Amino acid sequence: MLEAQRAAFFAELPVSPAMRRDRLRRAMLMIEQHAPALCAALAGDQANQDAESAMRTEVAPALAALRDALGNVGGWMRPEGARGLRAWLGASRDYVEYQPVGVVGIAAPAALPLFRTASILASVLAAGNRVALGFDAAPRLGELIAVLAPSFFDPLELAVVGDLAGADLLVTSEPQVEGMAIPRSGKSPVILGRSADFAKAADQVIAAKRMKDGRVPLAPDYVLVPEEQEEAVASWLWRAAMQPAGTGALSAAEQARVAQLLDDARARGGEVLTAEPRNGGMALHIVRHASEDMRVMREEIAGPILPLRNYARIGDAIAAIHRRPPPLAIYHFGRDAAERRHVLERTLSSAIAIDSGALGARKAAMTLNIGEGEAGFRRFSQARHVYRAPRPRAFTREGGDDLGGATPALH
Repeated sequence: MLEAQRAAFFAELPVSPAMRRDRLRRAMLMIEQHAPALCAALAGDQANQDAESAMRTEVAPALAALRDALGNVGGWMRPEGARGLRAWLGASRDYVEYQPVGVVGIAAPAALPLFRTASILASVLAAGNRVALGFDAAPRLGELIAVLAPSFFDPLELAVVGDLAGADLLVTSEPQVEGMAIPRSGKSPVILGRSADFAKAADQVIAAKRMKDGRVPLAPDYVLVPEEQEEAVASWLWRAAMQPAGTGALSAAEQARVAQLLDDARARGGEVLTAEPRNGGMALHIVRHASEDMRVMREEIAGPILPLRNYARIGDAIAAIHRRPPPLAIYHFGRDAAERRHVLERTLSSAIAIDSGALGARKAAMTLNIGEGEAGFRRFSQARHVYRAPRPRAFTREGGDDLGGATPALH
């Protein structure tokens, strides 16, 4: 298939702006017309997704990324003229044009597979490339797109394949030397600084954790607390979790998994505080003395469990975050401006909330609605420098005599 796509690619050159826009529109139509089925597939692949959150955090941002590319591809394709001294002198007609690279293989990541794949797909199609998709990390989504794609694309334009190794450019969820990686996402941490208002912070963390029963991708996954304050923080979190909450419920399979995770935490030295809301809503389990060998710290939780990890210095908290892939979100609570700046400068994430738990609810779609844009178009294009002979530039005296063809005097 990849060789056939490559042959079709060369036969089509040059890829017109109209064709690029047409393919982007068809990608949008595929997602728009089958959004409910895509959401169901995403919920089946990911424990932290339900159909409603998938629509907000995957489908809507995916369409936004494709729409942005559709509206801007004409401008991105414009050649760039000469710059610097040669341009100032007017002696250069050089320019840079952007050509497609051929067949691009995209391996969907496990985290946010539709959004991230569509975001890259928008750049790849805008750049004029053919596409091969792989969904090993999201099998249900892959099965569905394999069925849907032939109704919108010729397989020589876009196809779901099992082996991406023969692509001209391969984009995977694993780190690549060339920087062509889809970043993996680690757990989203909360950092409670020593200067934080623990009572206020606890209320906001619990509210964010309870959003969609912990199934929102930006929900807090664990809390980093000063070692001497862990007991006090756990108490504040427990009190906040005892307040009236929603009436969400876990399936039998989810309940069994939560029980297994908590049993593993206890077996490894953890202390579990279970808060049963007064109105009978879903219980939330706070795990004190969480360690890296516990399943709650190694696996996706996507449920009502909140581990607490200790740190001695803020640098230790940041180092703990660095041991994982950069998270989607970081929450920092504290009134120490120097500490806040240190966290901002020394961590990586898609979003960071300062003294706020709002990311778990209101800002999720906004945070995730970030496409590759023009940088993505450049990334999946081959820049070609076109050099042309400069035009002669005539210099004249003040009197107007043309020196361009003057013969030098011989002495």
